[in-house]
Amino acid sequence: MVAMIVTTSRLHLRAFSATDFAWLHPITANPAVTRYTDWGPNTPADTQAFLDEASRTGSGPEEFTWAVTLPDGTGIGSAGLQVTSPRNRRASFGYMLDPARWGQGYASEVAQTLVATAQSLGMHRVEATCHPDNAASARVLEKAGLTLESQLRDHLLVRGAWRDSLLFAAVLAD
Repeated sequence: MVAMIVTTSRLHLRAFSATDFAWLHPITANPAVTRYTDWGPNTPADTQAFLDEASRTGSGPEEFTWAVTLPDGTGIGSAGLQVTSPRNRRASFGYMLDPARWGQGYASEVAQTLVATAQSLGMHRVEATCHPDNAASARVLEKAGLTLESQLRDHLLVRGAWRDSLLFAAVLAD
């Protein structure tokens, strides 16, 4: 199976490779990055397990996991798009970026690219969730055209405690 590569003027979304561990692990081990996630901070074994899983399942047709890089190949994060219901043409997505790249428009560009990719795959609806306290991520999702639909109570069990999530979604043009 050939992995999908997505390119914008500032970013490349490509399949992960074993050599990505060197730049990915410091990001996934960073408590600032994982503060609002349901995973991490990663140990080296956690990051390796993610890379192993991404290489097995991350190239569709219903699940895509990408390394997010600059045009020069510098790794700055990851992004994922999953077709959650092919019959209902529904997908969900997520992303994470190196804190050194926060506030530079990269997260918004990734989210907008994931929405456009979902639409190009024929999806009718695309969804994403974020932690209720993660105002920056909520703004990114809104910039990507998603609307806050609800607060999902006790949505995730994170580090031994139940946590709510905000559900954002967009209905895409057919």
